[in-house]
Amino acid sequence: MSAHLNASPRAPIQIVVPFPPGGIDLILHLLLPELAQRLGQPVNLVNQPGGTGAHGSLEVSKAAPDGLTLLFASQGPLVYQTQLNAVGYDVQRSFVPVCRVTSTPSVLMASGASGLKNLADVVAAARAAPGQLSYSSPGPGGLPHIGMAAFSRVLGLEMTHKPMAGAAAAIKALKDGQAELIAEQLPTAVALASEGARIIGVFSPHRLATLPDVPTLTEQGCELSFQSWNALMAPAHTPTAVLQRLSEACLAALVEAKPALNQKMGIDPAYLGSAQTATFIAGELDRARELVKRSGLSAQK
Repeated sequence: MSAHLNASPRAPIQIVVPFPPGGIDLILHLLLPELAQRLGQPVNLVNQPGGTGAHGSLEVSKAAPDGLTLLFASQGPLVYQTQLNAVGYDVQRSFVPVCRVTSTPSVLMASGASGLKNLADVVAAARAAPGQLSYSSPGPGGLPHIGMAAFSRVLGLEMTHKPMAGAAAAIKALKDGQAELIAEQLPTAVALASEGARIIGVFSPHRLATLPDVPTLTEQGCELSFQSWNALMAPAHTPTAVLQRLSEACLAALVEAKPALNQKMGIDPAYLGSAQTATFIAGELDRARELVKRSGLSAQK
């Protein structure tokens, strides 16, 4: 097959984001104009939420491998959901990566109303009233849920999980004081911090250059690290020439969008090509299995 996506090169490309609007689709919106220009055809974003990202991901896994239906997803539905639920797809068998787009450490945030300023405050509050301290997430089975369940278990704390319908709803729950804590990826956390929420720790072995004054959770007594990332995926058996064309267009779009990504979200692109992304995902699967084990959550398969 040639590098053209199919016999009709002007056919529109549909990129499915398996979450409600207001989450990772904000990143993709910054890339769409350059993607469309580079590929010479319309590129449409479609939000298809459900199952904390699993429903939309499953639909893309069933699509024709012609490069016209793609998935833009985070680590949740790709490597975490599959550990706990019968989602109907396997990230290494049902998909092939186009490229990785972003990768940032996750951070622990507290609502401004909670008064929590560091890990010691969280531990004290949780032990004073077991089960009263709560954390929100975009839904069960994603990294924010599993990461916080592991966080609670590692520290021997009893906290309440409040699953919401997507990232925007989880953030609103924190803002409204319905939950005291949330595990968030860096760009969202930076925006939340400007609105009164507080970043109290980083789930990373090292402090972040962008947040030099925020200690890691390891420094504060909780050895736990995990990262948030987003990748563009195609159905399995998509031809290599098609993947290459898409990947090159995505890299060009990322270069073009870098100033906006940095200014609006506090992140830089973290591009990896198709083969490199496959290797990266294999490593993330190992880390996901370990984090699920530490969380104590049981598979629902």
